[in-house]
Amino acid sequence: MASISAVLIVKNEAARLARCLEALRSVADEIVVVDTGSTDATEAVARAFTSRVYCFAWRDDFAAARNAALAHATGDWVLSIDADEVVDAPEDARTLLLSFAAANDPTAVGTIEVLSPTGPEDDAPASRDHLERFFRRGAYRFAGAIHEQLVPTGGGAKRAASTGVRAYHHGYAQSQDAPDHKALRNLPLLLRELEAQPEDEYLIHQLGKAYYTLGRYAEAAHAFERALDAVRFTPGGAPEGRFGPVSRAVTTDLVVTLAYAYVNVGQTTRALRLLETHAAIDHPGTRRADFAHVLGYVHLMLGHVAEAKAAYDKSLEYGAACEDVLGTGTFSSEYHLGLLSEAEGDLAAAWEHYQTSLRHKPDYRPTLARCIDLAAERHAPLPHAIIAAADPTALERVRAEKARRR
Repeated sequence: MASISAVLIVKNEAARLARCLEALRSVADEIVVVDTGSTDATEAVARAFTSRVYCFAWRDDFAAARNAALAHATGDWVLSIDADEVVDAPEDARTLLLSFAAANDPTAVGTIEVLSPTGPEDDAPASRDHLERFFRRGAYRFAGAIHEQLVPTGGGAKRAASTGVRAYHHGYAQSQDAPDHKALRNLPLLLRELEAQPEDEYLIHQLGKAYYTLGRYAEAAHAFERALDAVRFTPGGAPEGRFGPVSRAVTTDLVVTLAYAYVNVGQTTRALRLLETHAAIDHPGTRRADFAHVLGYVHLMLGHVAEAKAAYDKSLEYGAACEDVLGTGTFSSEYHLGLLSEAEGDLAAAWEHYQTSLRHKPDYRPTLARCIDLAAERHAPLPHAIIAAADPTALERVRAEKARRR
């Protein structure tokens, strides 16, 4: 049976690290922690879980730090994880990783599903990424000072496949004005890398995401535009960047987040033109619930009720399997369809959409809040179907919040 090393680089993560390491105890045969200059209790927390704790002088290069950590690993396979991530169902995760190792040769890289809240609010949307994190020790190394990537040590092609493991990431669940926001840390590194590689569409895309996370939407839009300009789109074909194919996930994120950035700077009509242009091309990045969802949102902002309904209906056709941001093909689109049904005066349809939204996510705050308000506006109790679908604790919490504001 293969052995597994969990490998982390950390800095000032004392508040988060214990949860991460507690889960890893059931996943890995050894845990390797490399501290890059903490001034809090990070090292002490790490030593409570593992004796394999080392120091590395930070030099503004994530790949260098991760490769230094790899040098201390002794397992057959390596799971690269971050201190602000927690592996879900650790015992099951170990079984999944061992099965992956047994079924694949050393050229394979295993992806894990990472769910990340996009803000500190309880109802902040969660994004879903599939990240390359599990690999045969010695077969891969990290490259890139920021948003580092795995590259084969001997050259050649890389083959990625899912491990089935899921982790929850909390690193970006911060308010936009947080002084220690991780995007503030990333910005100077991204800008420095772009000085050396000014045409790299992936780095430009990441720059846009950093600006967007910080609420700097005009700068984000400019970066996303630059990244899109570097990509060649052909009808029905796979997009090509300056350095090779651009993944479906990246193209979806580029177009969708640029549309939201335009809306946030008051350029909603421009967002619609962007989405209609890409819908006409029909590249893989458009065939997602996220794309249909943002199209519905833009039409909603412009007052196009029929078009918005058609777009949200399309997002529901794609469903949960085609969501990058959770809810775009399920509970969030159902919620927006409820709002649109209200606008048309069809309350029966509105209640049905809200009920379906809660069946997908019983604690979805926007739906709970709207149901409470709608019942109050109608001077009627909440429908039994809504109460049955809702999470009781979440429902009472939203009721209490509303009562405090009165």
